[in-house]
Amino acid sequence: MKIVVAGAGEVGFHIASSLINDGKDVVMIEKNPARAKYAASRLDCLVVTGEATNPDTLKEAGISGADAFISATDYDEVNMITCFIVASEFEVPVKIARVRNVSYSRTRMFGSNLAGVDYVVNPEIEAAKAIVSTVQHGATSDIFLFEDVNIQLRDIIVDEDSFFCGKSLKDIKRELKEEFLITGIMRDEEIVIPDGDTVIEDKDHVYLVASSRSFVKILKKAGMIGKKLKSIVILGGGNVGRHVADMLLKLGKNIKIIDKDYEICKTLTADFPDALVLNADVSDESIFEDEQLFNSDAIICTTHNEELNILAAIYGKSKGIARAVALVNKSNYITISDDLGIDSTVSPKISSVNAILKFIRKGNIKSVIKVLNGKAEVAEFFVSLNAEVTKKPLKDLKLPKGSLIAAVARNNQTYIPDGNFVLQSGDIALTFSADNTAESIQPFFSE
Repeated sequence: MKIVVAGAGEVGFHIASSLINDGKDVVMIEKNPARAKYAASRLDCLVVTGEATNPDTLKEAGISGADAFISATDYDEVNMITCFIVASEFEVPVKIARVRNVSYSRTRMFGSNLAGVDYVVNPEIEAAKAIVSTVQHGATSDIFLFEDVNIQLRDIIVDEDSFFCGKSLKDIKRELKEEFLITGIMRDEEIVIPDGDTVIEDKDHVYLVASSRSFVKILKKAGMIGKKLKSIVILGGGNVGRHVADMLLKLGKNIKIIDKDYEICKTLTADFPDALVLNADVSDESIFEDEQLFNSDAIICTTHNEELNILAAIYGKSKGIARAVALVNKSNYITISDDLGIDSTVSPKISSVNAILKFIRKGNIKSVIKVLNGKAEVAEFFVSLNAEVTKKPLKDLKLPKGSLIAAVARNNQTYIPDGNFVLQSGDIALTFSADNTAESIQPFFSE
Protein backbone atom coordinates (compact mmCIF):
# COMPACT_ATOMS: atom_id res chain seq x y z
CA MET A 1 0.00 0.00 0.00
CA LYS A 2 1.36 3.40 -1.02
CA ILE A 3 0.47 6.41 1.14
CA VAL A 4 1.39 10.06 0.57
CA VAL A 5 1.61 12.17 3.74
CA ALA A 6 1.64 15.98 3.55
CA GLY A 7 3.30 17.75 6.48
CA ALA A 8 6.44 16.65 8.35
CA GLY A 9 5.56 18.33 11.65
CA GLU A 10 5.10 16.32 14.86
CA VAL A 11 1.81 14.71 13.83
CA GLY A 12 2.72 14.04 10.20
CA PHE A 13 6.16 12.71 11.15
CA HIS A 14 4.68 10.29 13.69
CA ILE A 15 1.97 9.12 11.27
CA ALA A 16 4.59 8.50 8.56
CA SER A 17 6.89 6.70 11.01
CA SER A 18 4.09 4.38 12.15
CA LEU A 19 3.01 3.62 8.58
CA ILE A 20 6.62 2.87 7.56
CA ASN A 21 6.95 0.49 10.52
CA ASP A 22 3.79 -1.19 9.24
CA GLY A 23 5.54 -1.88 5.96
CA LYS A 24 3.71 0.80 3.95
CA ASP A 25 5.34 2.58 1.01
CA VAL A 26 5.31 6.17 2.30
CA VAL A 27 6.14 9.44 0.53
CA MET A 28 6.20 12.69 2.49
CA ILE A 29 5.65 16.24 1.24
CA GLU A 30 7.02 19.16 3.29
CA LYS A 31 7.44 22.77 2.19
CA ASN A 32 9.93 23.72 4.92
CA PRO A 33 13.42 22.67 3.72
CA ALA A 34 14.74 22.18 7.26
CA ARG A 35 11.82 19.98 8.26
CA ALA A 36 12.07 18.05 4.99
CA LYS A 37 15.78 17.43 5.58
CA TYR A 38 15.12 16.29 9.15
CA ALA A 39 12.41 13.85 8.01
CA ALA A 40 14.56 12.51 5.16
CA SER A 41 17.42 11.79 7.53
CA ARG A 42 15.26 9.89 10.03
CA LEU A 43 12.55 8.16 8.00
CA ASP A 44 13.01 5.39 5.48
CA CYS A 45 10.94 7.09 2.80
CA LEU A 46 11.10 9.60 -0.03
CA VAL A 47 10.62 13.20 1.14
CA VAL A 48 9.58 15.76 -1.48
CA THR A 49 10.22 19.43 -0.67
CA GLY A 50 7.39 21.65 -1.90
CA GLU A 51 3.81 22.84 -1.41
CA ALA A 52 1.29 20.01 -1.13
CA THR A 53 -1.32 22.28 -2.74
CA ASN A 54 0.78 22.36 -5.93
CA PRO A 55 -0.32 19.60 -8.39
CA ASP A 56 3.24 19.34 -9.71
CA THR A 57 4.53 18.57 -6.22
CA LEU A 58 1.80 15.96 -5.79
CA LYS A 59 2.80 14.37 -9.10
CA GLU A 60 6.45 14.31 -8.02
CA ALA A 61 5.35 12.45 -4.88
CA GLY A 62 3.62 9.85 -7.07
CA ILE A 63 0.10 10.71 -5.98
CA SER A 64 -1.41 9.04 -9.06
CA GLY A 65 -0.37 5.61 -7.81
CA ALA A 66 -1.26 6.20 -4.15
CA ASP A 67 -3.84 4.18 -2.23
CA ALA A 68 -4.31 6.93 0.35
CA PHE A 69 -3.45 10.58 0.96
CA ILE A 70 -3.10 12.09 4.43
CA SER A 71 -2.80 15.85 4.85
CA ALA A 72 -1.41 16.55 8.33
CA THR A 73 0.09 20.03 8.07
CA ASP A 74 -0.32 22.55 10.89
CA TYR A 75 -3.08 24.40 9.01
CA ASP A 76 -6.65 23.10 8.71
CA GLU A 77 -7.36 25.13 5.58
CA VAL A 78 -4.30 23.75 3.78
CA ASN A 79 -5.29 20.21 4.72
CA MET A 80 -8.82 20.63 3.42
CA ILE A 81 -7.78 22.39 0.19
CA THR A 82 -5.08 19.81 -0.50
CA CYS A 83 -7.58 16.95 -0.13
CA PHE A 84 -9.95 18.78 -2.48
CA ILE A 85 -7.17 19.13 -5.10
CA VAL A 86 -6.26 15.45 -4.77
CA ALA A 87 -9.91 14.45 -5.10
CA SER A 88 -10.52 16.63 -8.16
CA GLU A 89 -7.25 16.01 -10.06
CA PHE A 90 -6.19 12.46 -9.13
CA GLU A 91 -7.68 9.02 -8.56
CA VAL A 92 -6.87 8.37 -4.91
CA PRO A 93 -9.32 6.08 -3.04
CA VAL A 94 -8.83 7.53 0.47
CA LYS A 95 -8.27 11.18 1.48
CA ILE A 96 -7.70 12.02 5.15
CA ALA A 97 -7.38 15.51 6.63
CA ARG A 98 -6.11 16.61 10.00
CA VAL A 99 -8.61 19.25 11.14
CA ARG A 100 -8.16 20.79 14.59
CA ASN A 101 -10.97 23.36 14.38
CA VAL A 102 -14.08 21.53 15.56
CA SER A 103 -16.40 24.00 13.82
CA TYR A 104 -15.03 22.90 10.43
CA SER A 105 -15.69 19.22 11.01
CA ARG A 106 -19.28 19.94 12.09
CA THR A 107 -20.23 21.59 8.81
CA ARG A 108 -22.18 19.85 6.07
CA MET A 109 -19.14 20.14 3.82
CA PHE A 110 -17.69 16.97 5.30
CA GLY A 111 -19.50 13.87 4.18
CA SER A 112 -20.28 15.41 0.79
CA ASN A 113 -18.45 14.63 -2.44
CA LEU A 114 -17.53 18.30 -2.79
CA ALA A 115 -15.27 18.27 0.25
CA GLY A 116 -12.89 15.64 -1.13
CA VAL A 117 -12.26 14.42 2.44
CA ASP A 118 -13.17 10.84 3.29
CA TYR A 119 -12.12 11.04 6.91
CA VAL A 120 -11.33 13.85 9.36
CA VAL A 121 -8.96 13.24 12.25
CA ASN A 122 -8.47 15.64 15.13
CA PRO A 123 -5.49 14.59 17.31
CA GLU A 124 -6.62 16.77 20.19
CA ILE A 125 -10.13 15.28 20.24
CA GLU A 126 -8.76 11.73 19.95
CA ALA A 127 -6.45 12.43 22.90
CA ALA A 128 -9.29 13.97 24.91
CA LYS A 129 -11.45 10.89 24.31
CA ALA A 130 -8.63 8.67 25.57
CA ILE A 131 -8.16 10.82 28.69
CA VAL A 132 -11.88 10.84 29.52
CA SER A 133 -12.11 7.07 29.03
CA THR A 134 -9.19 6.64 31.42
CA VAL A 135 -10.84 8.92 34.02
CA GLN A 136 -14.15 7.09 33.75
CA HIS A 137 -12.38 3.85 34.65
CA GLY A 138 -10.55 5.31 37.64
CA ALA A 139 -7.25 6.28 35.95
CA THR A 140 -5.51 3.36 37.64
CA SER A 141 -3.69 2.62 34.38
CA ASP A 142 -3.86 3.24 30.67
CA ILE A 143 -7.02 1.63 29.31
CA PHE A 144 -8.08 0.62 25.81
CA LEU A 145 -11.65 -0.28 24.89
CA PHE A 146 -12.96 -2.03 21.79
CA GLU A 147 -16.09 -1.73 19.67
CA ASP A 148 -17.63 -5.19 19.77
CA VAL A 149 -15.74 -7.04 22.50
CA ASN A 150 -16.62 -6.58 26.16
CA ILE A 151 -12.93 -6.67 26.93
CA GLN A 152 -10.45 -4.15 28.24
CA LEU A 153 -6.72 -3.91 27.63
CA ARG A 154 -4.80 -2.32 30.50
CA ASP A 155 -1.15 -1.80 31.22
CA ILE A 156 0.39 -2.20 34.64
CA ILE A 157 3.86 -1.06 35.71
CA VAL A 158 5.18 -3.67 38.12
CA ASP A 159 7.35 -2.69 41.09
CA GLU A 160 8.98 -4.83 43.74
CA ASP A 161 5.94 -4.49 46.03
CA SER A 162 3.44 -5.49 43.33
CA PHE A 163 1.25 -8.55 43.67
CA PHE A 164 2.61 -9.71 40.29
CA CYS A 165 6.33 -9.31 40.99
CA GLY A 166 8.34 -12.54 41.25
CA LYS A 167 5.45 -14.78 40.23
CA SER A 168 5.01 -16.93 37.16
CA LEU A 169 1.91 -16.52 35.01
CA LYS A 170 0.71 -19.96 36.17
CA ASP A 171 0.99 -18.90 39.81
CA ILE A 172 -0.79 -15.59 39.17
CA LYS A 173 -3.66 -17.34 37.38
CA ARG A 174 -3.95 -19.88 40.17
CA GLU A 175 -4.18 -17.14 42.82
CA LEU A 176 -6.49 -14.76 40.97
CA LYS A 177 -8.91 -17.42 39.69
CA GLU A 178 -10.10 -15.01 37.00
CA GLU A 179 -10.20 -15.22 33.22
CA PHE A 180 -7.42 -12.98 31.90
CA LEU A 181 -4.42 -13.06 29.59
CA ILE A 182 -1.08 -11.27 29.78
CA THR A 183 -0.53 -10.55 26.09
CA GLY A 184 2.90 -8.94 26.25
CA ILE A 185 5.58 -7.57 28.53
CA MET A 186 7.95 -4.68 27.85
CA ARG A 187 11.20 -5.51 29.62
CA ASP A 188 14.34 -3.41 29.10
CA GLU A 189 12.93 -2.04 25.82
CA GLU A 190 12.34 -5.60 24.55
CA ILE A 191 8.95 -7.25 24.04
CA VAL A 192 8.42 -10.59 25.77
CA ILE A 193 5.57 -12.85 24.63
CA PRO A 194 5.01 -14.79 27.85
CA ASP A 195 4.02 -18.39 28.51
CA GLY A 196 2.86 -20.00 31.74
CA ASP A 197 6.39 -20.27 33.12
CA THR A 198 7.31 -16.62 32.49
CA VAL A 199 8.10 -14.82 35.76
CA ILE A 200 7.05 -11.18 36.12
CA GLU A 201 9.94 -8.97 37.19
CA ASP A 202 10.35 -5.59 38.86
CA LYS A 203 9.88 -2.71 36.37
CA ASP A 204 8.07 -4.92 33.83
CA HIS A 205 5.45 -3.09 31.76
CA VAL A 206 2.64 -5.67 31.56
CA TYR A 207 -0.38 -5.63 29.24
CA LEU A 208 -3.43 -7.56 30.44
CA VAL A 209 -6.65 -8.48 28.64
CA ALA A 210 -9.79 -9.29 30.65
CA SER A 211 -13.46 -8.45 30.94
CA SER A 212 -14.52 -5.35 32.86
CA ARG A 213 -15.86 -7.53 35.65
CA SER A 214 -12.66 -9.55 35.94
CA PHE A 215 -10.52 -6.42 35.96
CA VAL A 216 -12.31 -5.12 39.05
CA LYS A 217 -11.20 -8.21 40.96
CA ILE A 218 -7.72 -8.31 39.40
CA LEU A 219 -6.97 -4.67 40.18
CA LYS A 220 -8.40 -5.01 43.68
CA LYS A 221 -6.08 -7.95 44.33
CA ALA A 222 -3.20 -5.88 42.92
CA GLY A 223 -4.07 -2.99 45.24
CA MET A 224 -4.95 -0.68 42.36
CA ILE A 225 -8.67 -0.15 42.84
CA GLY A 226 -9.59 3.46 43.58
CA LYS A 227 -12.75 5.45 44.10
CA LYS A 228 -14.72 7.09 41.33
CA LEU A 229 -13.10 10.32 40.26
CA LYS A 230 -15.48 13.24 40.78
CA SER A 231 -13.32 16.28 41.52
CA ILE A 232 -10.79 16.90 38.77
CA VAL A 233 -8.12 19.55 38.11
CA ILE A 234 -7.24 20.24 34.48
CA LEU A 235 -3.91 21.98 33.97
CA GLY A 236 -3.89 23.77 30.62
CA GLY A 237 -6.77 25.46 28.81
CA GLY A 238 -5.60 24.71 25.26
CA ASN A 239 -7.43 22.54 22.76
CA VAL A 240 -7.01 19.23 24.60
CA GLY A 241 -7.83 20.76 27.99
CA ARG A 242 -10.97 22.41 26.57
CA HIS A 243 -12.19 19.15 25.00
CA VAL A 244 -11.52 17.21 28.21
CA ALA A 245 -13.34 19.84 30.31
CA ASP A 246 -16.34 19.82 27.98
CA MET A 247 -16.62 16.02 28.03
CA LEU A 248 -16.15 15.69 31.79
CA LEU A 249 -18.65 18.45 32.61
CA LYS A 250 -21.23 16.58 30.53
CA LEU A 251 -20.52 13.55 32.71
CA GLY A 252 -21.28 15.60 35.83
CA LYS A 253 -17.72 15.97 37.12
CA ASN A 254 -16.58 18.85 39.33
CA ILE A 255 -13.94 20.63 37.24
CA LYS A 256 -11.21 23.18 37.98
CA ILE A 257 -9.19 24.52 35.04
CA ILE A 258 -5.85 26.25 35.56
CA ASP A 259 -4.06 28.30 32.92
CA LYS A 260 -1.50 31.08 33.25
CA ASP A 261 -2.81 32.97 30.20
CA TYR A 262 -5.39 35.55 31.30
CA GLU A 263 -7.12 35.82 27.93
CA ILE A 264 -7.52 32.06 27.72
CA CYS A 265 -9.02 32.06 31.20
CA LYS A 266 -11.54 34.74 30.21
CA THR A 267 -12.68 32.60 27.29
CA LEU A 268 -12.84 29.45 29.41
CA THR A 269 -14.94 31.23 32.05
CA ALA A 270 -17.45 32.30 29.40
CA ASP A 271 -17.56 28.89 27.70
CA PHE A 272 -17.67 26.75 30.85
CA PRO A 273 -19.75 28.55 33.51
CA ASP A 274 -20.05 25.33 35.55
CA ALA A 275 -16.27 25.02 35.92
CA LEU A 276 -13.98 26.96 38.26
CA VAL A 277 -11.33 28.68 36.12
CA LEU A 278 -8.13 29.81 37.82
CA ASN A 279 -5.64 32.20 36.23
CA ALA A 280 -2.43 30.93 37.82
CA ASP A 281 0.97 29.40 37.14
CA VAL A 282 0.98 25.84 38.42
CA SER A 283 4.76 26.03 38.89
CA ASP A 284 3.92 28.28 41.85
CA GLU A 285 3.36 25.58 44.48
CA SER A 286 1.25 27.95 46.62
CA ILE A 287 -1.65 27.44 44.18
CA PHE A 288 -2.07 23.90 45.55
CA GLU A 289 -2.42 25.24 49.09
CA ASP A 290 -4.45 28.37 48.29
CA GLU A 291 -7.03 26.51 46.19
CA GLN A 292 -6.77 23.24 48.14
CA LEU A 293 -6.13 21.32 44.95
CA PHE A 294 -4.74 18.43 46.98
CA ASN A 295 -8.36 17.54 47.86
CA SER A 296 -9.06 16.71 44.21
CA ASP A 297 -9.44 13.13 43.02
CA ALA A 298 -7.32 13.58 39.88
CA ILE A 299 -5.08 16.01 38.03
CA ILE A 300 -4.96 16.02 34.23
CA CYS A 301 -2.00 17.87 32.74
CA THR A 302 -2.62 19.00 29.14
CA THR A 303 -0.32 21.96 28.52
CA HIS A 304 1.84 22.25 25.39
CA ASN A 305 4.90 21.64 27.57
CA GLU A 306 5.47 17.90 28.03
CA GLU A 307 8.07 18.40 30.74
CA LEU A 308 5.68 20.59 32.73
CA ASN A 309 2.91 18.00 32.34
CA ILE A 310 5.15 15.29 33.78
CA LEU A 311 6.44 17.43 36.66
CA ALA A 312 2.99 18.80 37.53
CA ALA A 313 1.51 15.29 37.54
CA ILE A 314 4.25 14.05 39.88
CA TYR A 315 3.96 17.10 42.12
CA GLY A 316 0.16 16.77 42.24
CA LYS A 317 0.46 13.18 43.43
CA SER A 318 3.10 14.18 45.99
CA LYS A 319 0.60 16.69 47.43
CA GLY A 320 -2.07 14.04 47.87
CA ILE A 321 -4.01 13.94 44.59
CA ALA A 322 -4.86 10.28 44.08
CA ARG A 323 -4.59 9.99 40.28
CA ALA A 324 -2.53 11.81 37.66
CA VAL A 325 -2.82 11.80 33.86
CA ALA A 326 -0.27 13.53 31.63
CA LEU A 327 -0.37 14.50 27.96
CA VAL A 328 2.94 13.28 26.51
CA ASN A 329 4.13 12.75 22.93
CA LYS A 330 7.78 11.71 23.01
CA SER A 331 8.20 7.93 23.36
CA ASN A 332 11.03 8.25 25.89
CA TYR A 333 8.90 10.61 27.99
CA ILE A 334 6.06 8.05 28.01
CA THR A 335 8.45 5.46 29.43
CA ILE A 336 9.83 7.93 31.98
CA SER A 337 6.31 8.91 33.04
CA ASP A 338 5.44 5.29 33.74
CA ASP A 339 8.60 4.81 35.78
CA LEU A 340 7.86 7.95 37.81
CA GLY A 341 4.47 6.67 38.92
CA ILE A 342 2.15 8.73 36.70
CA ASP A 343 -1.02 6.67 36.42
CA SER A 344 -1.71 7.24 32.74
CA THR A 345 -0.09 8.97 29.77
CA VAL A 346 -1.93 9.93 26.60
CA SER A 347 -0.35 10.93 23.28
CA PRO A 348 -2.31 12.94 20.68
CA LYS A 349 -0.01 11.57 17.99
CA ILE A 350 -0.57 7.93 18.93
CA SER A 351 -4.32 8.51 19.35
CA SER A 352 -4.55 10.04 15.87
CA VAL A 353 -2.42 7.26 14.33
CA ASN A 354 -4.75 4.65 15.84
CA ALA A 355 -7.76 6.43 14.34
CA ILE A 356 -6.11 6.72 10.91
CA LEU A 357 -4.95 3.09 10.84
CA LYS A 358 -8.44 1.95 11.74
CA PHE A 359 -9.92 3.91 8.83
CA ILE A 360 -7.28 3.00 6.25
CA ARG A 361 -7.36 -0.72 6.90
CA LYS A 362 -11.13 -1.25 6.98
CA GLY A 363 -12.02 -4.70 5.61
CA ASN A 364 -12.52 -7.19 8.43
CA ILE A 365 -10.14 -5.25 10.71
CA LYS A 366 -12.55 -3.40 12.98
CA SER A 367 -10.00 -1.45 15.03
CA VAL A 368 -6.25 -1.19 15.61
CA ILE A 369 -4.44 0.15 18.67
CA LYS A 370 -0.71 0.73 18.97
CA VAL A 371 0.73 -0.37 22.35
CA LEU A 372 4.13 -0.82 23.99
CA ASN A 373 5.38 2.52 22.67
CA GLY A 374 4.18 1.63 19.18
CA LYS A 375 6.16 -1.63 19.04
CA ALA A 376 3.08 -3.85 19.09
CA GLU A 377 -0.55 -3.77 17.99
CA VAL A 378 -3.87 -4.97 19.31
CA ALA A 379 -6.54 -5.42 16.63
CA GLU A 380 -10.18 -6.48 16.39
CA PHE A 381 -11.06 -8.87 13.55
CA PHE A 382 -14.39 -10.05 12.18
CA VAL A 383 -14.08 -13.75 11.37
CA SER A 384 -15.28 -14.37 7.81
CA LEU A 385 -17.04 -17.48 6.51
CA ASN A 386 -14.55 -20.30 5.79
CA ALA A 387 -11.67 -18.31 7.31
CA GLU A 388 -8.58 -20.37 8.10
CA VAL A 389 -8.98 -19.77 11.85
CA THR A 390 -12.32 -21.65 11.80
CA LYS A 391 -10.77 -24.89 10.55
CA LYS A 392 -8.62 -25.97 13.49
CA PRO A 393 -7.97 -25.28 17.21
CA LEU A 394 -5.87 -22.22 18.05
CA LYS A 395 -2.92 -24.39 19.12
CA ASP A 396 -2.70 -25.78 15.56
CA LEU A 397 -2.82 -22.43 13.79
CA LYS A 398 0.52 -21.23 12.48
CA LEU A 399 0.08 -17.54 13.25
CA PRO A 400 3.05 -15.22 12.60
CA LYS A 401 5.68 -15.35 15.34
CA GLY A 402 4.84 -12.93 18.15
CA SER A 403 1.10 -13.03 17.42
CA LEU A 404 -1.71 -14.49 19.48
CA ILE A 405 -5.50 -14.42 19.81
CA ALA A 406 -6.26 -12.82 23.17
CA ALA A 407 -10.05 -12.75 23.35
CA VAL A 408 -13.16 -13.74 21.39
CA ALA A 409 -16.70 -12.34 21.38
CA ARG A 410 -19.50 -14.72 20.34
CA ASN A 411 -23.25 -14.29 20.79
CA ASN A 412 -22.82 -11.58 23.44
CA GLN A 413 -20.39 -13.79 25.36
CA THR A 414 -16.69 -13.03 25.79
CA TYR A 415 -14.06 -15.75 25.99
CA ILE A 416 -10.37 -15.81 26.90
CA PRO A 417 -9.52 -18.77 24.66
CA ASP A 418 -7.12 -21.63 25.35
CA GLY A 419 -5.29 -23.71 22.76
CA ASN A 420 -8.29 -26.00 22.16
CA PHE A 421 -10.65 -23.13 21.30
CA VAL A 422 -12.00 -23.10 17.73
CA LEU A 423 -13.18 -19.83 16.21
CA GLN A 424 -16.46 -19.65 14.29
CA SER A 425 -17.69 -17.49 11.43
CA GLY A 426 -19.15 -14.26 12.82
CA ASP A 427 -16.89 -14.21 15.90
CA ILE A 428 -15.00 -11.05 16.80
CA ALA A 429 -11.39 -11.84 17.70
CA LEU A 430 -8.95 -9.62 19.58
CA THR A 431 -5.34 -10.19 18.56
CA PHE A 432 -1.94 -9.09 19.87
CA SER A 433 0.98 -8.72 17.46
CA ALA A 434 4.60 -7.97 18.27
CA ASP A 435 7.12 -7.44 15.47
CA ASN A 436 4.21 -7.80 13.04
CA THR A 437 1.23 -5.72 12.01
CA ALA A 438 -2.43 -6.61 12.07
CA GLU A 439 -2.29 -6.88 8.29
CA SER A 440 0.09 -9.85 8.51
CA ILE A 441 -2.55 -11.83 10.44
CA GLN A 442 -5.54 -10.55 8.45
CA PRO A 443 -5.48 -13.43 5.90
CA PHE A 444 -6.19 -15.92 8.74
CA PHE A 445 -9.55 -14.21 9.35
CA SER A 446 -10.58 -13.70 5.71
CA GLU A 447 -12.20 -16.17 3.31
